Amino acid sequence: MSSTPTRPNVDAVLRGLKDFQRDTVEYVYQRLFLDADGQRRFLIADEVGLGKTLVARGLIAKAIDHLWDKVERIDVIYICSNAGIARQNINRLNVTGEGNFEIASRITLLPVTIRDLKHRKLNFISFTPGTSFDLKSSLGQMDERALIYWLLTRAWKIRGKAPLNVLQGNAEPDNFRWRVQRFELEHEIDESLANEFARSLKLHDDSAAKEGRETLRSRFDKLCEQFGRIRQGKNIPWEERCARLELVGELRELLATTCLTALEPDLVILDEFQRFRHLLDGTDQASGLARDFFEHPEVRLLLLSATPYKMLTLQSERDDGEDHYEDFLRTVKFLQNDAPTTERFKLLLAEYRRELLRLGNGGTDELRRIGRLVEDNLRRVMSRTERLAASEDRNGMLQVVPCENLHLDPAEVETYLHLQKVARLLEQSDVLEYWKSAPYLLNFMDQYEIKDAFHDALESELARPLANALQSGEGLLLQPEQVEAYGPIAPLNARLRQLQADTIERGVWKLLWIPPALPYYKLGGPFSETGLQNFTKRLIFSSWRVVPRAIASLLSYEVERRIHTAFESRPQNTQEARKRRRPLLRFAKSAGRLTGMPVLGLFYPSAFLARQFDPLLEFLDVADKTTPLDVPTVLERIRAKLDPHVQALCDGYPTSGLEDEAWYWAAPIMLDLKDDLDEAKSWWQQPDLASIWSGSTEEDADEAEGEENENTAWTEHVAMARSLVENQLPLDHKLGRPPTDLSRVLALLAMGGPAISALRSLRRSSCIGHNQESRDVDLALRNGAGQVAWAFGRLFNLPEAMMILRGINREEPYWLRALEYCTDGCLQAVLDEYQHVLRESLGLLDKPATDTIGAIAEATVEAISLRTASLSPDYIRAGSNGVLANREGPGMRIHFAVRFGDEKSDEEKSLVRSGQVRTAFNSPFWPFVLATTSVGQEGLDFHTYCHAVVHWNLPSNPVDLEQREGRVHRYKGHAVRKNLAARHGQTGISSSANDHWEQMFLDALSKRPAGATHLTPFWIYPGDAKIERHVPALPLSRDQNRLEILRKSLAVYRMVFGQIRQDDLIAFLLARFPESDIASIAKELRIDLSPPKPASTEQVREKHDAGSPSV
Repeated sequence: MSSTPTRPNVDAVLRGLKDFQRDTVEYVYQRLFLDADGQRRFLIADEVGLGKTLVARGLIAKAIDHLWDKVERIDVIYICSNAGIARQNINRLNVTGEGNFEIASRITLLPVTIRDLKHRKLNFISFTPGTSFDLKSSLGQMDERALIYWLLTRAWKIRGKAPLNVLQGNAEPDNFRWRVQRFELEHEIDESLANEFARSLKLHDDSAAKEGRETLRSRFDKLCEQFGRIRQGKNIPWEERCARLELVGELRELLATTCLTALEPDLVILDEFQRFRHLLDGTDQASGLARDFFEHPEVRLLLLSATPYKMLTLQSERDDGEDHYEDFLRTVKFLQNDAPTTERFKLLLAEYRRELLRLGNGGTDELRRIGRLVEDNLRRVMSRTERLAASEDRNGMLQVVPCENLHLDPAEVETYLHLQKVARLLEQSDVLEYWKSAPYLLNFMDQYEIKDAFHDALESELARPLANALQSGEGLLLQPEQVEAYGPIAPLNARLRQLQADTIERGVWKLLWIPPALPYYKLGGPFSETGLQNFTKRLIFSSWRVVPRAIASLLSYEVERRIHTAFESRPQNTQEARKRRRPLLRFAKSAGRLTGMPVLGLFYPSAFLARQFDPLLEFLDVADKTTPLDVPTVLERIRAKLDPHVQALCDGYPTSGLEDEAWYWAAPIMLDLKDDLDEAKSWWQQPDLASIWSGSTEEDADEAEGEENENTAWTEHVAMARSLVENQLPLDHKLGRPPTDLSRVLALLAMGGPAISALRSLRRSSCIGHNQESRDVDLALRNGAGQVAWAFGRLFNLPEAMMILRGINREEPYWLRALEYCTDGCLQAVLDEYQHVLRESLGLLDKPATDTIGAIAEATVEAISLRTASLSPDYIRAGSNGVLANREGPGMRIHFAVRFGDEKSDEEKSLVRSGQVRTAFNSPFWPFVLATTSVGQEGLDFHTYCHAVVHWNLPSNPVDLEQREGRVHRYKGHAVRKNLAARHGQTGISSSANDHWEQMFLDALSKRPAGATHLTPFWIYPGDAKIERHVPALPLSRDQNRLEILRKSLAVYRMVFGQIRQDDLIAFLLARFPESDIASIAKELRIDLSPPKPASTEQVREKHDAGSPSV
């Protein structure tokens, strides 16, 4: 063997799973590998957010271990819908911890992704189906064609420019030639796959010649004659372009077939398979290619999906071609892979339906009997765990929050009447639903029929009557002059007004981060205002695209307006005005003097201050944790402990003359040198420390303001600090009299300085004790902390942040004001909580400490550094003279509230990607409100700092209601952590050295009710914090009635699982039984597909509970 990977430690892998996850692993392993009547195909359909990928990890470990001594070679294949998901999950699936897990974004790149395929004991390969099976319809990637070029040079001995012209596709000629040259230098092509491809080419052409068809080689040579010189685009005749497309597609398909044939799959994992399920039973060539692969003689298929089929279809959805019954049977048929078995199962479902219709006319024994048969049949090929099973009342911590102040204003009714008049002029239908959903529709609508008709009317005879209608209707249009002057904009929408009251009116606009679930003392400043300590972010779902656009713009604008009007007399909302608001945390030089040295102190990760003066220690030191200390008390306690060290440090320095503010940055460095000289010097002596510390990029250099490049000034500041370390301070920089408040400032730094807080959090989240640090780990910790501090510097330099902080106290230096704000908001507790969550969400539990630290620091920096995006409303001028036209106006920055999707940045230099938006929303920092359409309803996590879902528009399907709320009800969600901290924050923490959040979860785990699974406390943990359902439905509206119907349907839809015309059955059951009986009937009769517990479950559970609760 050319490579001998380590046999996976199955016990170690399983210890990293929760008990219900282990139960699933054991059951699926039994069905796929052990049972005499076992299956070759199995579906894990666990509810969203329960860790299906981790279950797959456990199964991979057991499968490899099972096959290790039975076969010469083991091939594990992971197929998912996109390469991004593959990269995210590959760390979690790698059970060997070695670098033998390969990601080929497409199967055609396998020859350069994997080495010595046939002679390796274990191959783990990942690719995406859309770019690996469906190949004939496109030219593919440039890298694919470059690989084909080099494979053809071996197989056909091609030479010259013409083959390059054929294979360049739509790429620029020079770019393609450069890529071909680089490709050979950068990649080693697997010899066995190259030989197999050459053999496939020969077999294909021999068969074509025998059948009288033109060979691939002949067609390629003909194209080489036609493409003898470089041509592009329209210069190539259509017929030749089509011929090239067809040939390249066939070559790609032949290469894919060769690669797939070379694989000998033992276990194939299809993740979120519903996104490419057409490949499972389709009739096209791509489906045939996939099916040949899936039907390999020894392969086992593991399908993963929370929504493998439509859970519930209503009449309107059936009219659109969707059908739960057909979808469900199609899935079962694929899994059973035996037509007679599936036919018998269909008859069983029909019996079950007949008994359901008899419900209430006698006992339920027969219905229960048939229901158990349905479960038994399905459990042979699938399992499903649901989180609601862990809560006694099956409500899963859900609470409906009434919108008590929701009402219509007369002005809003008038706006509807005027908008309807405009719609009639444009010959459009009733706009009631639009009007209920968003104000200023003509400004924010995009790609709507009414808006398109409006634009068409600008140059028609309708322009004058439309202008008159708009003139007479107040509140229909935003005025750019109003926006430029930060004038108030009336919400003119009941739902938006309710949302503003629920967020902005509570004062959350003064907070730059969500308060921690476990603060170490009473929060201060704006964080102490009533009702803010328990605030959670808002996730808003709407049926209309215009809603996220309007919410993000108007809510962010109102926050910005309040900030600027509160702290400026006549603020202007223009690009010029924003440029005048220069950053206050700057590194500059004035008259030869470096002016930003105190800021450097704010960004400096002092190891001594981090170790010795931890606010968590003060929290643990207080006997009565139900009455936490306030900020001044904790500050004084830390200052008192610091005083002896400061006094010793200042001995021998001047006691008269002017106070020297250089002490603010020098003292932390000097304390480090005194505490551990070698450790301190090791960090300061890193080459290119300035760039490492700031994490600077070329983009940062481009954005440097003024004539002097700020990066250069920063480098000089670092050099000045380094000269102190080397005891070589210039004479004019020798330290003078220490400031009288030096101990207080150092105490503030120790208590809430961003660099020092990040240093502690990174150490805790990576589970590094104070006595476990190597030199590499220490450097990684301090470098990561410095980069996080720099990100906070960029945050505090945003105009809105500067206004908030300066408005609280204009007198003291801004760097000190920022430091006090961090302390008031208990930044230490914020970062401890956030980075605990990051370690698991990034799949870092078993990674080396340096990798863990780097990844957590990078993710934290990304979350803090979300660019402010810009959204431009369509401003419209409706003149009194009947003139109607588009007009220029200011864009609206979106930051406090955003919509889910890609946006143009405020500087228009780049896009703010949806992935960045999700990262920031899943952090404690802005945005606090995320608005989305159904695109955010499936497959995405938004639970880390949000447990409130606002159903702006109700879905028609009750399952969609669950899907939406499932986005925020997931592993270690915000509500779970709040309840955990309230119950175990006082008693569950034994040490400040390690991750105390992990200690609290362990404490809760040990005290959970007898018989409870690990869904408690990780997914379900009751307390004051709930999963909040907000439905802003107007009184007496149809929405209130629809909500009631949805709520009742949710109670029974699991009973009609797998049935034809489910909505009819639901209506029958709801009409047949009083609501008081529905819950108990549904509990008794619901179809339960949870895996049976293996005999050794309790022993394994006890073993796990003694260890770490981490997933």
